Amino acid sequence: MKTVPFNDLSRIHQPIQSKILNKFSTVVNENRFVLNKEISEFECLFSEFTKSKYSISCSSGTDALELILRALDIGENDEVILPTNSFIATALAVTRCGATPIFADNDEFYLINPKEVENKISKKTKAIIAVNLYGQLSNLKELSKISKKNSLYLIEDSAQSHGASNQVFANNYSVAAAYSFYPGKNLGAWGDGGCVTTNNKKLFDKIVLLRNWGSVKKYYHTEKGFNSRLQPLQGVVLSEKIKKLGSWNKQRNKIAQKYFELLSDSESIVLPKVMNGNYHVWHLFVIRVKERNKILREFDSHKIEFGIHYPVPIHRQRAYKEHKQFRKKISLADEYSSQLLSLPIFPKMRDEEIDRVTSTLKRYV
Repeated sequence: MKTVPFNDLSRIHQPIQSKILNKFSTVVNENRFVLNKEISEFECLFSEFTKSKYSISCSSGTDALELILRALDIGENDEVILPTNSFIATALAVTRCGATPIFADNDEFYLINPKEVENKISKKTKAIIAVNLYGQLSNLKELSKISKKNSLYLIEDSAQSHGASNQVFANNYSVAAAYSFYPGKNLGAWGDGGCVTTNNKKLFDKIVLLRNWGSVKKYYHTEKGFNSRLQPLQGVVLSEKIKKLGSWNKQRNKIAQKYFELLSDSESIVLPKVMNGNYHVWHLFVIRVKERNKILREFDSHKIEFGIHYPVPIHRQRAYKEHKQFRKKISLADEYSSQLLSLPIFPKMRDEEIDRVTSTLKRYV
């Protein structure tokens, strides 16, 4: 019995691998290793894809968030509201700037709940980070109203939502969006990488400086920056892969629809919901089941890979044991964390693999 992979990158890489490797040779032969034309070309392509005026590539999605926060002068004694149901990097970017993350609960879509955000605002609040989780946008329209009413910055963590939209793309409501190009993302590098998109020229100019030691030219520095430059070889990979991203996202949507069709008759499975008007890119297909451990054992025995996003909300992570919200009850996030289960989903996933996942799940749920 062959394993059903959670994500098989080889299926999308194989058709484009030789073209990428040939371009690698060009970069190496011409000794272009730092912020070269391959980086500029990719940034232009990504701006076009996200319908943003500016893109600034960097080393990771976490760095992208930190660059935005630092460029907005958010730091010590400031608070930033973000969802506790997220990967810890969202909070760590805030912590690395010296600010304090404030954890809010999610809504029925597993996204940050605007009502919870309003309840968390204090005199120290400077920004809201909306994590566009699992592949769909948060309620940016409502969050934008809240941020404007309270003179706060709205920032998007779009690490899982390359190409997601709701009539508009990222940056139409927020000051900037942070993307990750971790290999398993819808648009993934062959290593780490990240990017900031924004329509704000002043913010763009400052982030360009911050990602490169705060340097206006070699050995002249106007900001206390750091080294967060995307490597040119990753620019080659991403420029080639972004040409396929629209098609890959459509394939993810087809797989998601098959999951809905095959699982909708089960009362024991809570299927994901799509917010009205959202174009979901299905980075993850996340269900909820009451007896998750039982299902996981059966998946293991039937050689089906899976994920849990996320088993421990950030406010319960020991890394934040000194935080005032540490292990305090946050209703839905706490309840859902023991039930969430991510099913395999990736471009070129085969029908028989989908059938095996769904039949096994329905048999033992």
